Amino acid sequence: MIRNVIFDFGAVLFEWNPHHIVNSFTTSQPEREILLRDVLQHSDWLSLDRGTMLIAEVIPKFSARTQIPSQRIEDFITHIQLSLTKIRQTETLFNQLTQQPYSLYYLTNMCSAFFDTLYEKHHFISFFDGGLVSGKELVMKPEQEIFMRLCERYQLTPQESLFIDDNSENIQIASALGFNTIQFNQTQTCFQQIEKQLLPH
Repeated sequence: MIRNVIFDFGAVLFEWNPHHIVNSFTTSQPEREILLRDVLQHSDWLSLDRGTMLIAEVIPKFSARTQIPSQRIEDFITHIQLSLTKIRQTETLFNQLTQQPYSLYYLTNMCSAFFDTLYEKHHFISFFDGGLVSGKELVMKPEQEIFMRLCERYQLTPQESLFIDDNSENIQIASALGFNTIQFNQTQTCFQQIEKQLLPH
């Protein structure tokens, strides 16, 4: 029996599409490729998500590596945050679940500054019963430790929890740990699958 529902943030509750983020920031194809490869897909970005580096530390590193002025990198970081817009249909689903007898949690790979911005901006996040942000925990998905930490902190049993995430690697680890899982995509079929499992018919 499902008692807990755990949501990922990026590409589940909030839009996260690196190509779209880059393309909507600049029309320069060379700059797009650099920002994608040397910022969003670089290991320093993972350090940001993990919380082992701060935005103030990565901006000069990204600037030095890409030869893009630090102010331009800073503008790009701001643009990324503005790109994290709500996925309306998931928000609607979340609001429906708050009316059901579930405990609702989040488990997201995100730097703490981004999370804090989202939290201030989007009132519905305060309706979660709790959750973990990689940037505050210094551990991230798909590492088992962050899943176990979530269970320990909130006394969750994996077999009574449904984990919703877009990343196949995260889903595989969660499944191996005993969680019920749904790999998310923004299709009607996926929403119907979640609703069928969680909402009364």
